[in-house]
Amino acid sequence: MKNHTRRVTGLLAGVVTLAGVSITSISAQTLAATDQSEIQSVIRMQVDAFLADNSLTAFSFAAPSIKNMFGSDERFMSMVRQQYPQVFRPQSFEFGRLESSPTGPVQEVFITGPAGKDWLAVYTLEQQADGSWKINGCYIVPDRGAKV
Repeated sequence: MKNHTRRVTGLLAGVVTLAGVSITSISAQTLAATDQSEIQSVIRMQVDAFLADNSLTAFSFAAPSIKNMFGSDERFMSMVRQQYPQVFRPQSFEFGRLESSPTGPVQEVFITGPAGKDWLAVYTLEQQADGSWKINGCYIVPDRGAKV
């Protein structure tokens, strides 16, 4: 996996601001370490499901609003395949900062896509009534961070 020096505070804030959400750093009191671990695990398991072409499992990590939007795991998988090739077939990925917004956590993920280009994926998550975390959205922009 490539080593990166990340200076994307402005980029992340800009992406999330474009989505109409403000962000602040999450404190230990706001989000337990177990929640952070689960959030990252949910993202990792969804990417693993994409890599295995397992649409049902990948779709299971989507928030209810995303499930309602697509209606089926096949349509969801088709959309990801076509519009998010970086997430569908990453060469590598690593987690960045976890931020807070009024609508829930925002997780940075640095991805090297199938063509070797670096990307920043910004995942939004929502906590379910049972305490689990589901992916509520993903925005992808070119990663302009300095490489080491």
